[in-house]
Amino acid sequence: MAACAGSSKDSGNTDESVETAAVRDAKFKAQEADKLTMLESMYEQFKSSVRDHAPSDVLLDFLTDPSEPWLDELERHAKTYDAAAIDTCQFYEAYAIILYRLFEREHLWEVSDYRMLYLLLYSSGYLDLVDRVNMGPFEIKNDRGSVGLASSPKVPIMLFVWDDTKWKLDLVETLPLITKGIEATAAKKSWTDAKLALYWLDKKYHMQYTRLDESLFEPIGF
Repeated sequence: MAACAGSSKDSGNTDESVETAAVRDAKFKAQEADKLTMLESMYEQFKSSVRDHAPSDVLLDFLTDPSEPWLDELERHAKTYDAAAIDTCQFYEAYAIILYRLFEREHLWEVSDYRMLYLLLYSSGYLDLVDRVNMGPFEIKNDRGSVGLASSPKVPIMLFVWDDTKWKLDLVETLPLITKGIEATAAKKSWTDAKLALYWLDKKYHMQYTRLDESLFEPIGF
C-alpha cells in the first residue's frame, strides 16, 4: 500500500511538471511574438524619425549604447587620420571619413553637433541601400534580432539588440553588412577600400564639387 501511494504521488508530480513546462513554453512563445511585433514597430519608427530629421537624442535612442562612442571615435578619425591610417579602415569607415571632410571643406553642414550621426543616417546613402532592396521577415532569437533580404532571409543585413524593454539597432555591426556588396567591387578591381570610397564619393557628387580626389585622404585643418 505504501508503495502504491508513493507511486501515485510521483505520477502526480510528473503530470504537474509536464503541465508547467507546457505553460512556460506557451508563455515564452507569446513573449517572443510580442518582441517580434515590437521589433517591426521599432524599425518603422526609426525610419520615420530619420525621414523627419529627428533630434539627435531621439535618433540615438534607437541605437545600441556602444554606437555613440563609436560615432565620436569615427568623427575624431575624420579630423586626424592621414592616408596611411585610412588604408587600415574598412570601406564604410573610409567613406564616412572622406565624406565628412567634403562636408567640412564645402561648408555643407546643417548641424553643429552629432555630425557623424547625421552624416551616416542622412547623407551617406547607407540606409538608402536598404530601402532599395526587398527585405525578408524580421527574425529574433533570444535577445538578438535580424532582418535579411527576401531572397536570402537567413543572411542578415541589419542587426538589433533587445535592451531590457525595447529593441535597438546595432549600427556598428550593421553598416559592414549593408555595404558588403559594395566592397565586393574593390576585390574585383583590386582596389583598396579607401580607393573604393573615393570612387563612390565621386559617383555620388560628380560635377557638383571640385577636387573629389586623394586630397581628402589627408586632414584638412579642422
